[in-house]
Amino acid sequence: MSKSLSWGLVIVTFNREKILPLCLQLAVEQTRKPEEIIVIDASSNWEKTWENVQKNTAVNHSDIRWIYEHYEVPSITAQRNRGLGLATTDVVFLIDDDSLMFPGCAEAVMQVYEADTQGVISSVAIAESPTAPGGSPIQDTQKEVGYSQKAWDLLSKNSAFQWFWKKILIMDIYELWIPYDGDFPHHELPVETRSINIKPVSLCRGCQMTFRRDVIARELFDASLRYYAVTEDLDAINRVTRSGALVLAEDAQLHHYSSGGGRFPRFLVSALSVLNQACFLRKHSNNLRRDQFKFYKLSCRRIFGDLIKDGLGRRFSFPQVRGDVYGVLQARNIFRIPDIHELNNIYPELQKKLLDEASNRN
Repeated sequence: MSKSLSWGLVIVTFNREKILPLCLQLAVEQTRKPEEIIVIDASSNWEKTWENVQKNTAVNHSDIRWIYEHYEVPSITAQRNRGLGLATTDVVFLIDDDSLMFPGCAEAVMQVYEADTQGVISSVAIAESPTAPGGSPIQDTQKEVGYSQKAWDLLSKNSAFQWFWKKILIMDIYELWIPYDGDFPHHELPVETRSINIKPVSLCRGCQMTFRRDVIARELFDASLRYYAVTEDLDAINRVTRSGALVLAEDAQLHHYSSGGGRFPRFLVSALSVLNQACFLRKHSNNLRRDQFKFYKLSCRRIFGDLIKDGLGRRFSFPQVRGDVYGVLQARNIFRIPDIHELNNIYPELQKKLLDEASNRN
């Protein structure tokens, strides 16, 4: 018999005061409500945001355990780990602060966990919808992507464009990621879940993530990514799926709004994307020589793809390409560090140095 499980929401946020309240409002309006909501906010104006949430949302849902904490330095991994340390529910939703859940989202996710009485499934990803849930207007700007939704809808149906998007521009997490064990882990799904609309997957994005709390609490997020944590979600998923399955619950849906707030310059994002991956491989690869070769091969593809993206975006200082090259040059030093504990101490300082240099240029 399936056991009733509890779920809670852990949200980390930074300068998303416009979209965050809507994310939380949609969470409390789920057909299956959360038992707790934990927000770890690194914004300077966090108190004002919390007052807004209290006044408009929390006050009407006193049956939910609310925790809203300020975090001194913006750090997705450190903030997430802090939230996990405060969480008490069986299942945690670690979606982004601009992820907007449809009303039946949580109920569909929990159906999967509860059917899996043996705990084979460690993580359930929520399906992404191209449109937002109806109701409250979204009072925020979106990340600039350089193309219109109409153009995307047209091009995304073209198989040649899909190949170019994934293989050349590397705009796909499976093309971007190098699995730690040579390939992605495989797990047989329990018989009890066969009647549920799910499918096994190997990766998912941070905006979609839910976990059994005890599983992600053992792994946690990589705290050495102190200052910028791009692809920290893929790292956590890869480590979690070594011991349990990841599935996509296709009846659970959310819309990832991709808010424009709290973004870093393109040079930094590209450089740290490359460096973070080198750091992950140094720590977790079961065959570093094999994966170093894959890393440099992927880096060449990144540079070529970003050359096209910078050119099409008329960014003629080529910030993404420069970031890629910087990251590749620095990655050699990361691979040479003999001790993981030493890497955990060095890498935050490398990130900080890069951020400070970029800040001084501006």
